[in-house]
Amino acid sequence: MAAEYSPDRVTFLFVDYKGGSAFADCVNLPHCVGLVTDLSQALVRRALTSLRAEIRHREHLFNQKKAKDLLELERRGDAESPPALVLVIDEFAALVNEVPEFVDGVVDIAQRGRSLGIHLIMATQRPAGVIKDNLRANTNLRIALRMADESDSMDVVDSKEAALFDPGIPGRGVAKTGPGRLTPFQSAYAGGWTTGEIRRSDIEVAALGFGAEQPWVSAAPVVVSEAEDPGPTDQKRLVGTITTASRAAAIPPPRRPWLDELAPIYDLAKLRQRTDSALVVGVLDAPERQAQETLYFRPDVDGSLLVFGTGGSGKTTLLRTLAIAAGITPRGGPVEVYGLDFASGGLRMLEPLPHVGSIVPGDEPDRVIRTLKKLRDALEKRRALFANANAGTLEDYRRQAAKPDEPRYLLLLDGFGNFREEFETVKGRMEWFSAAQQLISDGRPLGIHVVASADRPSTVPPPVMAAVPRRIVMRMADEMGYRMLDVAHDVISEGSPPGRFVLAESEGQVAVLGASSSTAVQAETIGGLAVAIAAAREHSAAPIGSLPTEIALSAMPDSIDGMPVLGVSDDQLAPVGFDPSGVILLSGPPGSGRSNALAALARSVHRALPETALYYFGNSRSKLAKWPTWWSAATTPDEWAVLAKTLLEYLRGAESEGRIAVVVETVSDVLGTEAEGRMTDLVKAIRRSDHLIIAEDELGNLSTAWSPISDLKAARRGLLLQPDAFDSDSVLKTEVGRVSRSDFPVGRGLFIANNKAMTVQLPLVDD
Repeated sequence: MAAEYSPDRVTFLFVDYKGGSAFADCVNLPHCVGLVTDLSQALVRRALTSLRAEIRHREHLFNQKKAKDLLELERRGDAESPPALVLVIDEFAALVNEVPEFVDGVVDIAQRGRSLGIHLIMATQRPAGVIKDNLRANTNLRIALRMADESDSMDVVDSKEAALFDPGIPGRGVAKTGPGRLTPFQSAYAGGWTTGEIRRSDIEVAALGFGAEQPWVSAAPVVVSEAEDPGPTDQKRLVGTITTASRAAAIPPPRRPWLDELAPIYDLAKLRQRTDSALVVGVLDAPERQAQETLYFRPDVDGSLLVFGTGGSGKTTLLRTLAIAAGITPRGGPVEVYGLDFASGGLRMLEPLPHVGSIVPGDEPDRVIRTLKKLRDALEKRRALFANANAGTLEDYRRQAAKPDEPRYLLLLDGFGNFREEFETVKGRMEWFSAAQQLISDGRPLGIHVVASADRPSTVPPPVMAAVPRRIVMRMADEMGYRMLDVAHDVISEGSPPGRFVLAESEGQVAVLGASSSTAVQAETIGGLAVAIAAAREHSAAPIGSLPTEIALSAMPDSIDGMPVLGVSDDQLAPVGFDPSGVILLSGPPGSGRSNALAALARSVHRALPETALYYFGNSRSKLAKWPTWWSAATTPDEWAVLAKTLLEYLRGAESEGRIAVVVETVSDVLGTEAEGRMTDLVKAIRRSDHLIIAEDELGNLSTAWSPISDLKAARRGLLLQPDAFDSDSVLKTEVGRVSRSDFPVGRGLFIANNKAMTVQLPLVDD
């Protein structure tokens, strides 16, 4: 057929199940539009979908041309007349046994597409039991070569003749072209070698006598010539000649109804990316349209996106791809990207990009909260702005409010399961888990979008699943994961490349900047892109700051709204003050910075309220005892008792108008001394007044129930440096949720007051 007709009149689609060698030369023909050597359930669906799409394409074309079939269109000489498509399937019995729906499907397609020029050729060695009624009814030509037994011959041509062929005559066959019409024939053979050269015949000499002949042996040595290479077979030569002829005639490659599988990787830079309303994800296989198209995440339509997959499936790569695409929007508005990395740190390489504000690790809960707070505040602010502008989307608002540079926010949350574990039920953090859910459910019309990854569906709560209709599914750990997400479980296998995914019923592949699976190469490419973006745009996303570990007291203001400076808080990253009255219990483990914190608090009181009388209870070895600003300093138990008595008399006197502040270092030293009772009375007196007492001691020394320590703890107000999980509950009877000592550097702690906790970094005393 290929020798008789050009590629614009006939094409072949070959199916060689579990093999591929049968059509080794034929696939090189210009007529070939595809070769399939293996068929999984997913590939069966893809193949049948592609072929049905080819039928629809031809039906639409024939309707336009007002032609009833392909022959009529060919007779007209129409240039748009499609070639006949011949599906050639080798060993279809194996297909019937393993993927029967494929054979049934192609037979049905051939029956429906006969007038459209779609035809079917199938061959098998074992016809018994696989030739069904629908196959018999739709095959007008049946050919039987030599069969193994009579029943096989009857199955194919309704005659025993094919079982009687001489085994020594390969290629002998019989064709049935209708009822009772059998035509014996000898098939041609194209696998040999022919040549136009005249070859000399070999001559053998033998003596003929009675009995066997005696070959004549020459005395001269016999020269054995090496076997000559016969060169390509006739079949290869024919394929080469046809290919050369097609090329010389400038016949364009035929239209392919069956595209190759997706590539294992695509270059993001080669895919079209123009606006922030359509961010490139990768390439999507669309056999129903006989195409492979660029897949976009459309924030104004999709809202948010969930990405599911086990480790190494490519979830983080997809998040990086969206972040990179968000920086390439020459015909759209800016996008500010923020990331919460609760996975393996794969988002960190995005930080050089100017439009990426910050990538916050999951082990920095204060910055995680600040990120969510920033986006939640933007959400609340935009509710009113968009309503006043009658805008339903960010695009509407930009146009109607004449603000084309209003940014779109994209939050990448890698590792939703870990985020949920750290925030959903932890006291002090639950509010921010709800904030993340609010961003997912309400952010779409306000230009705030979340793309989150998870390893399994059970880690995502039902409200979030309900709010995100668009889900990308990568390789899952087990079949149940696919079923829970309502996608086919046989599309992605263990052999699928990273980044292969399923969206609804379609297969896709994530695009990667630089088209390399190496993270080192990706990081280098992102660095180059960062330089290019920075040169092309002025706007950069504001980073999410972190609480500094060292702050000089001299750099702090003298007061905050008239109050002494406590330190820098984690929620505002700004100095905060404290009420200079009542009790403040300062504690922490050894090496947590208690001595510096005590000095910083005392000096802050003096800077903000210089008229306040400062008194010190401690020991002579402390550097703080030598501070010249003390009105009085007691460094022995006897001095403690005397000073405590003096202060009590002052507080009980009628002339106690001036404010005093008492600083006690290592308060447990008073226990068992003469000053214990008087210190207890002093603590109680200050608690009932507007004066201040700051008492310090190590955590282990505060477990006693004796006064005055019990009275200090009863105030439930204090500063715990480097606290552990239960320190706040045991010392100040206040639950603060999950905290870890490793998250608090020296000088950082929880300031607890009014049953609330605030993380704060205390300043360093300069001298």
